[in-house]
Amino acid sequence: MVEIGICSWTLGIKNLEQLMLKVKTLGLDGLHFCEELRNYNPKGVNEAAKKYGLKIFAIDPFYCSPKNVETATLENAISYYSSVIDFAVEANSPWVTLQGLSQWMMNCKSEKEKWKFLAEACKKLDAYAKLKKIKLVYEAVNRYESSMMNTALECRNFLEKLEHHEIGIILDSFHMNIEETDALRAIKETGTQLASYHISDSNRGGIGSGHIDFINQYGALKQINFVGPVIVEIVLPHLAPTTTPRNTKEWEELENEIKRSISVWRELN
Repeated sequence: MVEIGICSWTLGIKNLEQLMLKVKTLGLDGLHFCEELRNYNPKGVNEAAKKYGLKIFAIDPFYCSPKNVETATLENAISYYSSVIDFAVEANSPWVTLQGLSQWMMNCKSEKEKWKFLAEACKKLDAYAKLKKIKLVYEAVNRYESSMMNTALECRNFLEKLEHHEIGIILDSFHMNIEETDALRAIKETGTQLASYHISDSNRGGIGSGHIDFINQYGALKQINFVGPVIVEIVLPHLAPTTTPRNTKEWEELENEIKRSISVWRELN
């Protein structure tokens, strides 16, 4: 059975013990650790996950923006993500996500310069990750959250030009709903490059709260022999895109949406 995890930022829980307990009680297999890494000890993250029998599927630095314009350089971006790779090693996580690199390009003066920046960063980080035995993955994110790599095809074309890399692709049902003219085709053509699939409906809510055709997307994943993991990234629609529960009522609503969506997906399996 395909393993199912969650992006930790959607829960808004900063205490490691409470976070892992919540992930476990939701019936999940693990998580993308999407936190401010400076506030955590990677070995502590690993130990907390192990305590509850959970996997850290990826270190996914949600808070990766440079401190200011002056520090937004290629060298600093490579240095920051190298430290994320080091964190992943100690946290016993097999993956690091790279889509936040687009936030480091604020000093690039043209699209050509942005693509050059991204290529140089990915090549250097891929080489470092190979030394550390860490897998790099890049998520295709919609235009309102990233200025680069918005579609599966853009990711594939970019990565093809890098050559000799081992960078995988993450596709997200919510982002595909915005960017892809044909989400099923995007999944099928990504094929074995697809490392992970993220679940949230067209309104950022749980399965069935919007209009995404999850049955056919599941079918497309089966066609390419996708083995996971699947990552839930649900926000209550009235709190979208990034606000986490603010009170007990909203917590109950989010937990119900997560559990229901997990149940639907596992029934498809």
